[in-house]
Amino acid sequence: MEVMGRGIRQIIQESPQYFHLLSKYLGYKFFNKHSPIFGSADIINVCNLHCNHCYWWLNRKENEDLSVEQWKKIIDEKFKKNHVFVITLVGGEPMMRPDVVELFVKEFPKRVCVVTNGTYPLPHFEKIYFYWVSIDGSEKVHNSIRGDGTWAKTRKNVIDYVKNNGPKAWKDIWISMTVNSVNYSTIRNVIEDWKDYSNKIGFQFHTPFMKGDPLWLPFGEKRNQVVDEIISLKKDGYKDYIANPNKQLELMKGTWGGIGTTPIDCPTWSILSVDHMGREKKPCCIGSAEKDSMKPRCEECGLGCYSVMVSNGMKGQ
Repeated sequence: MEVMGRGIRQIIQESPQYFHLLSKYLGYKFFNKHSPIFGSADIINVCNLHCNHCYWWLNRKENEDLSVEQWKKIIDEKFKKNHVFVITLVGGEPMMRPDVVELFVKEFPKRVCVVTNGTYPLPHFEKIYFYWVSIDGSEKVHNSIRGDGTWAKTRKNVIDYVKNNGPKAWKDIWISMTVNSVNYSTIRNVIEDWKDYSNKIGFQFHTPFMKGDPLWLPFGEKRNQVVDEIISLKKDGYKDYIANPNKQLELMKGTWGGIGTTPIDCPTWSILSVDHMGREKKPCCIGSAEKDSMKPRCEECGLGCYSVMVSNGMKGQ
């Protein structure tokens, strides 16, 4: 038996962390206390790809990197001090800094997720929670977004990881698909292409940074059909493979995050997010520490991390 990839033994070992989780939830529920539950760190400011949909290029202008020792200080002073439960490592492309990934995994065993484009070989860290491997559709559609040959390169690295790291290695691979106006018709393809080499798949929707972004899938009939398709796929044999709860999926049929670029209902406080220099990002994990940087359009948000919070009764303010 597993709960989101965590076995009973592991859950028992993590009981002190669940105490902090319960304390945070009760503090919010009864006293409206806002204490971060999760963490997010942009561990590098560089990526080897230039994807059409990626917000990273809009907000990143610096090239500095922090040392492993500097990241250890941020871990102690921000993430551990706030008792965050799970930390997601992003970038840039985090696998360009495997030394920092290794540090986080050591400091937070079985509580680190790594968001990667999968074009670099995936190291086997015994205590990693899982890799979030970004897939943007069928091979043709994925390549149109991320570049020629990227799908095949990611495919090879995932299969090599699963074949070379023991019978349970597939549990370390989770697929992440950001649904947009280009790839929404390939959802079933993605599931069928990757289900034999991964534990779960999670869906979210493209969040624009500018009005009229052609990749944004507008609210309305087409988007509703996409959500209904994912829910239907869960009923048709993929209930354990698709990670999204139905309540979260239904929520993403319409606006839920805020007004313009201002979060209202979104519990942005629930994720402590830092950029590649360790500075806290605003208003959320895809925002920026720079005041004059572009902001995500909250009223058109499709992020899975925050929408799942809202669907479970957690709000902003």
